Amino acid sequence: MQTTAVDLVTVSRECGAGGSDFALALGAELGWPVLDGNLPERVAARLHMQCAAVRQRDEQPPGLFARIASTLLISPPEAPMQIETSDLLMPDSIAQAAHAEIVEAAAHPPAIIVGHGAQMILRERPGTIHVRLVGTPESRVERLVARDGGTPEEAAANARRINGQRQAYVQRYYHEDWADPLLFDVQFNTARVTIAQAVRCLTSIIAARSHANPVHALSS
Repeated sequence: MQTTAVDLVTVSRECGAGGSDFALALGAELGWPVLDGNLPERVAARLHMQCAAVRQRDEQPPGLFARIASTLLISPPEAPMQIETSDLLMPDSIAQAAHAEIVEAAAHPPAIIVGHGAQMILRERPGTIHVRLVGTPESRVERLVARDGGTPEEAAANARRINGQRQAYVQRYYHEDWADPLLFDVQFNTARVTIAQAVRCLTSIIAARSHANPVHALSS
């Protein structure tokens, strides 16, 4: 059984399950930095790109057209094709930069890292807890409407689209099932457990690990 003192948490989340709220609340409780909405800014700086362009493509695999067009890049030299490659390669470049930022954050703990396949990147790292937040479709739609407005139908369609992108992102770059329960140490259903309750539960686990390893415990 894993008993190493915890200094890093990864958070995977269904759209509308409250992953960002959970990460921020956990970070405030522990006094740990959170890598979430600020990750695109770091990726943009690393790639010397506009942050808006990174956010537009963040945590997304290349679209169907880009995947088809990218195969044309390996056409024979005599093939009379002129293809603009910058937009085709951008999602892969963003994913690679996000991976590098996550590895760098993990090298300077403590940290809480949201999404972007962090549970796969850091799956063998000691002192890491991998958390997943899920919820019923109804509970997630309710949270999205309260946060973003719009109709429940619009929120449900948006959630399906984003979840599909996140699943495809993890499959493309890490060849894993995004929802595989064996990738996670703890899973919370936020239709039944509040964000505050989930934070208290996880901080208890982290505290128990630290007490079991006082020499390695963080003085956060």
